[in-house]
Amino acid sequence: LNTNSLPSLERIQCLINTAVEINVLESNPNDLDSVGKEKIRQIQLNSCKRKEFADWQGVTRALYSEINPLQLPEVLALVSKVHGQSELYIALKSSIAGVISTVN
Repeated sequence: LNTNSLPSLERIQCLINTAVEINVLESNPNDLDSVGKEKIRQIQLNSCKRKEFADWQGVTRALYSEINPLQLPEVLALVSKVHGQSELYIALKSSIAGVISTVN
């Protein structure tokens, strides 16, 4: 194990705090899916946060390659709505092959 590539304890604590904040803010006993959905919106649909969490967990796969190409337009619309135009461009760059594959 290469300890040079491990994040600092402060960075790990920050990542944990992000997840816990989402748990607290989205706690709704009437909608158990809301916490998971919000974590997806806040972490997986944000390229910087997703990269941090992926690096921390040792994951190297691309998120958009695993999404059904027919669902990509909806995912990209959600990225734009939640995180804005700059994140949308990053998402488009990462998913362009899947988007093009849906064009007839």
